[in-house]
Amino acid sequence: MPEQQREKDLIDKISEFFINKHKDIAYSIRKRGDDEIEIRDSIFDGYARGFIRFVLIGMTLINVFHGSSGIPFYSQYLEAKSDYEWAFNPDKPAREQYLRYKETAQFQYEMDQKEGYSFVSPPKSYDEYKKDILIGSPLKDFVLDIIMIPFVLFAFFLPRPRGFRVNRKKRVIYWQTIFGSHAIAFVPEQGDPLAGINYSRFGLYAFGGHERFSLQLWIDDYLSNRRVTALFGVYPSPSSEHNAQILRAIRAYLTEDNPEFLKYVGRDFKNFGLKFNIALCNAFALRVPFSRKKADRAIELALAEWNKKTPNQKQGWFNERRATQKIINERHLREELDNEVK
Repeated sequence: MPEQQREKDLIDKISEFFINKHKDIAYSIRKRGDDEIEIRDSIFDGYARGFIRFVLIGMTLINVFHGSSGIPFYSQYLEAKSDYEWAFNPDKPAREQYLRYKETAQFQYEMDQKEGYSFVSPPKSYDEYKKDILIGSPLKDFVLDIIMIPFVLFAFFLPRPRGFRVNRKKRVIYWQTIFGSHAIAFVPEQGDPLAGINYSRFGLYAFGGHERFSLQLWIDDYLSNRRVTALFGVYPSPSSEHNAQILRAIRAYLTEDNPEFLKYVGRDFKNFGLKFNIALCNAFALRVPFSRKKADRAIELALAEWNKKTPNQKQGWFNERRATQKIINERHLREELDNEVK
């Protein structure tokens, strides 16, 4: 009996892994405290970093194909080492080069002498040869090599931009941009929790082949009246339904005390799993600092202004967002795409 139970538990785990609709949600959502979740940026996070890494790895493979070392940036290391020697100990490379020159030049000189050519000159002395080859500024070249190292490392470990956040305690959806400003939208007390923002499940997506799309969100900042937009969700997307799963998760987070998807979400985004391309584009990213104080201050200021409005004024604000969402949905229907998420 215990053996049968173990087999049943194993089957249940395998079934849960392959059938569970929440198994991929951790790629795009992470917990930020007890009452807040963050949705990952897409194009400026995974796509940009993945593209740079693809290029750098491709350069490494080209070096391997041509017989060079397979160590990343090994050729750049050798070039920097050579520039260092020419800048601080030029006699070492110069003398090695001179000895190769002298051997060839001496052989040619002796051959010309045997042929009776009287106008030929003997090989140059080391000082003459060194003077001729010391052209340019090796110190400048070495400094440029050193400066390039942090830029290449920065590009490979490209920082992760801030995603947009959902705070169910304060009933706001907001985004702290890379410049430190805030776009803040409100969550209605009743009805669709997403009524304060606009969304498209079919945003731009590099190499999507019209099968994968990024989740595009618009936030009409309440204080500044600026309309900001960005693309969210993990890149590359694990499935064509992933954007809909994100929107359903946000709705559940704002309407349920303990939604099921939270069991599969951690304090950080999931990067490693069976999808190698997601790890390639998203793992080992640097962090962009998030200012909790600035965010709380901006939210409190927006809420103070919001609470001065009458119920009719608040409802009017949500009605404007709903009207815009209807236009977005109708536009996608003309493209034979269903943007509604129920």
